[in-house]
Amino acid sequence: MKKLVVVLGIMVLFAIIILSSCRPPELEGVVINMNQGLYDKAYDLAKEAVQKYPTNAEAWYLLGDLHARHNKFAEMSEAFDKSLAIGPNFKPQIDQERGKYFAENYNDALKSFYVPARTETDSVKKKELFKKAAEKFLFAHLSMPNRMEPLAPMSVSFLEYGDTATAEKYILKAIDMNPKNDTLIVQVGDFYYRTNQEEKAKQMYEKALMTNPNNADAYLALGEIYTKRQDWDKAMEMFLKAMELQPNNPAIPNNVGIILYNNEKFEEAMPYMKKTIELEADNQNAFEVLSLCYMQAAQKNNEKFSETEKPEFQQMAMKFYDEALPFLQDAVIKFPDSSLLHNNLGVCYAQKGMVDKAKEEFEKQKQLEGTP
Repeated sequence: MKKLVVVLGIMVLFAIIILSSCRPPELEGVVINMNQGLYDKAYDLAKEAVQKYPTNAEAWYLLGDLHARHNKFAEMSEAFDKSLAIGPNFKPQIDQERGKYFAENYNDALKSFYVPARTETDSVKKKELFKKAAEKFLFAHLSMPNRMEPLAPMSVSFLEYGDTATAEKYILKAIDMNPKNDTLIVQVGDFYYRTNQEEKAKQMYEKALMTNPNNADAYLALGEIYTKRQDWDKAMEMFLKAMELQPNNPAIPNNVGIILYNNEKFEEAMPYMKKTIELEADNQNAFEVLSLCYMQAAQKNNEKFSETEKPEFQQMAMKFYDEALPFLQDAVIKFPDSSLLHNNLGVCYAQKGMVDKAKEEFEKQKQLEGTP
């Protein structure tokens, strides 16, 4: 038994010697320097090693590792691919390193730069944060090119700091990787819309709806395009479809209400503006538009009364003033700096014969507007 142990020990030692002797001295130097934390020296030796031993899988693996340590992830990926093309010996290590660098860079891009950039108010800081986010997202993408998660936020980041061509490159790559993803297709449409390529944006939103007829964001975006083109009927059609799918999105009734208001359909606009306020109680613009709907609807009925002398029109006008009064009394408390709301409240008081209160509101309006 003792002899067997001795024999096995000799065999193991012999195997180690053989394995060590199989590694070229340049590679041995790479490993030794890496173990000692001398990565720059190891890096130089690894570059020499792959030139001298281009068919050595370990040489390419080690060079890939060192590329990554120097933030050269495109070169890392290329070196890893060359190692795997020679043989699968280092595949577990390569897969592990790709996953590690992907996770580190992707999470850092999101948490440290991308999310803060979206809420940053200083334009210079915002641009710098997006630039750093784009770099980190790109590192993540290069670490694992088959993962699509970084592509859309990376495209946004490039766009935000002014590199439109690169932004387009990666958002289109995201679609190539997942052509049936309607959410991604909408994001491509958003990219084209933001870069003033309206017709391309429209085509993308329509393509998203072909993939998923229930994509509310696509309907909403198309509604905005048709609104810009003043194609009111198509805009209304798109917004109403979006509202069916996203009944709690305040932007949709707000858009519908504004379209109706701009087309002098004041009474029809009111329920949509009320819905907007219900969903978004701090939307000052919605309060102001609703107040204008009341004023314009009342004025319209007063004009009809002047033309026809039919009392029902006068009564309808007073009905709108009556409804507007408590609404505006609350609105000026919520938004005390809105000169429009103070003006419209003054009009209501005047129509109700409350002269002193009307004067008070008109005075507040003048103060806010800085007029004598």
